[in-house]
Amino acid sequence: MTVRFDPIRRRLFLTGIGGAALALPWLPSLLPRSLRTAAKAQEAPVPRRFVALKTYNGAPVLDWYPLSKVGYGTHPFDGTLQADQRLPTATGRHASGSAYFGRFAPLMDLVDGGISNVFGPALTPFVQEMNLFRGLDFMPGLNHNYGGYLGNFGLNTNGTGGPVAGAQINATIDHVMPASSAVYPMAPAGPRVLHVGSRANTSSYAPVDPGNPLAVGQAAIQQAQAHTNPRAAFDAVFGTLPEDPMAGPGTSELLIDHVLGDYRRAMDGPHLSMEDKRSLDAHVTRLTELQRSLGGGMPGVVGCDPVAPAALDTGGEFSVAVPDVRTLFENLVDVVVLALACDATRVVTLDVTKMVIADGGETFGMGDSENANSAGRDNWHFQAHQWDDNARRWLGQGARWVADFVVARLLQGLQDTTERDGESLLHHSMVMWSNELSFNHLNYSMPTVMWGRAGGRLRTGRYLDYTDWERPIRFRQHDGSVVEGVQFNRLLVTLMQAMGLEPSEYEREAGRGYGEYRPVGKGDGFALDYDESTVGQPLPDLMV
Repeated sequence: MTVRFDPIRRRLFLTGIGGAALALPWLPSLLPRSLRTAAKAQEAPVPRRFVALKTYNGAPVLDWYPLSKVGYGTHPFDGTLQADQRLPTATGRHASGSAYFGRFAPLMDLVDGGISNVFGPALTPFVQEMNLFRGLDFMPGLNHNYGGYLGNFGLNTNGTGGPVAGAQINATIDHVMPASSAVYPMAPAGPRVLHVGSRANTSSYAPVDPGNPLAVGQAAIQQAQAHTNPRAAFDAVFGTLPEDPMAGPGTSELLIDHVLGDYRRAMDGPHLSMEDKRSLDAHVTRLTELQRSLGGGMPGVVGCDPVAPAALDTGGEFSVAVPDVRTLFENLVDVVVLALACDATRVVTLDVTKMVIADGGETFGMGDSENANSAGRDNWHFQAHQWDDNARRWLGQGARWVADFVVARLLQGLQDTTERDGESLLHHSMVMWSNELSFNHLNYSMPTVMWGRAGGRLRTGRYLDYTDWERPIRFRQHDGSVVEGVQFNRLLVTLMQAMGLEPSEYEREAGRGYGEYRPVGKGDGFALDYDESTVGQPLPDLMV
């Protein structure tokens, strides 16, 4: 049996014809007997993974939050649920010196009929791994943007002015995390960060100098580009098979065909435990189904030319044909799950700029023309500016589709993958979904939700409202209120510390966390009374 063990990366591989190698999940019973005891004694902690998903538009924020539920009161001005349990740790102090606190409600109290209009029954199986946030605020006056939710608060899109005057511009945290040995003690088998999405421009900014992830200034960063074709993403993670010069034209086969003999011997052999057999079978089935769905064809004769699977034609970045949108995200999500399950990468960004709307018996796609004057129901940017009854309903339905179709598929794949400690891959991960903007073009109470416990480092299962409802509401737009909550920077600190980073690895100024923390670009009419002394701390009562 040709099973290779890489002691440096602590990975197992099935090897076969032409040097093809199939990365395997952790299967202790396949290790040589001489290595089993030593491997167990030296077994490193299960790694943590981070997935950041971003949607774009001004969001109908009331669709994100719980409405009336039995046993709970509601806010009189918008009808949303009042979380009634006070968090034990103060969020901070206002300029007056008075402390203010967030509140929470157990999500299990709210699941009957769905937590909210966005988070329906499809996500109920994952509610114990979930945290839904309210009151997370960007500090600068950031308009349309790519990287705000990952910490680049200083750069609007070019169409809305570019740099925010006076604000720090920096790389996003998905490029700070991989620079830490806590995330990658050694180089990964695949990309350090996997970027996928429905358009090439991503929400991620990398440092121009990879050795200096904390560099600042527009010239110091570059926008990362996403794989918009699942086939390209698959190849970026798993590589391509070597060519066989003896093969004839037009043949096609799957990666598993090149290691089929070893796979069968491993499954039938006496050394593989029942638990490891189940893990191996599930892994190979998932890999084969994904590769076939991406155009790999049916299994052929071992030894023929392994032609790369065909690319998935989705009609381009701005095509919103419903079958194409569905197929695109099915396959992108499956690539992400495989990449994380194989530990080929530990950090992923997923940009969702297309949605499917089901409205009154009619189904249509909605995307982004990046031109607010391009009229039509299929342009979410235009509809966000319209903000009539149709627009609000469609944008809410689009968010619900992302939750039901994209997020639920991702979470199920992570939940179904068991790590070597018996916990799920979801347990060891953090999956964050946030939006480009909140209500209208503002960034108060940014719609944000997370799943996963980072291997037990996070408390989960709560609706966490950090809004200080005792403060006066400065003004209202659309369905949102401008009132102080907590700096979004503190969520970024939470994420990086949960991944194992020390403050010295992400802070430029001691105690100030990550990203621009001052309300530059906001006038006196905005909510501005935040406690800067706590901006470098994790969110209150979220970390264990």
